[in-house]
Amino acid sequence: MRALLTGLLFCAAIHGECSAFAGVTGEAAAAAQGAACRSSRRHTTKSNELDDGSTDTDNSGAGTWNPLSLAVLRLGFTEPAWTSPLNYQKAEGVYKCASCGTALFSSNGKFDSGSGWPSFWKTVSSGRVELKKEWDGRIECKCQKCKGHLGHVFPDGPQRGSLDAMELATIPETDPQIGYKDQNDSDSSFSRMPRYCVNGAAMKFE
Repeated sequence: MRALLTGLLFCAAIHGECSAFAGVTGEAAAAAQGAACRSSRRHTTKSNELDDGSTDTDNSGAGTWNPLSLAVLRLGFTEPAWTSPLNYQKAEGVYKCASCGTALFSSNGKFDSGSGWPSFWKTVSSGRVELKKEWDGRIECKCQKCKGHLGHVFPDGPQRGSLDAMELATIPETDPQIGYKDQNDSDSSFSRMPRYCVNGAAMKFE
């Protein structure tokens, strides 16, 4: 049933339809439908200026009706690699949570990891992403505000030496210190940065 729901949700996301729920029964379908209802609720909009000058909109009612986005954010599904347009996005901008609109990452922290999913080596500001260690040892990352599933964090991000020094100076304090260290370097800093491997369906780009 889980595999069937995944296929239906993915097809519906491509065609822009919500008919993925039709004919699907059980706990998984109910959870997805419930997520859609919760995401459609409207709240007061409040804008706050971020450290990087962009605007973060507190709009919990923005939500999403996209079935694939709901499957990722609310059910923890993983989208197929290489399918998200955001993986190929090169323009400058901010990547926000597709559910609540919270700014999570910026183009300044994005890099091509070759994994097939949008990847970032830092968040846009402190307290935007919540981390949780899973039973298999992986570190899950969620939107701090709405708790939507985003993806996972790994220690194989870009080399510290390949990054702009000014960008390194703006790493939020809440970002994880899990990058690999250079055994031949006496410096205590990490030689590699974290890699936030994020489902494109969990975000929107502005």
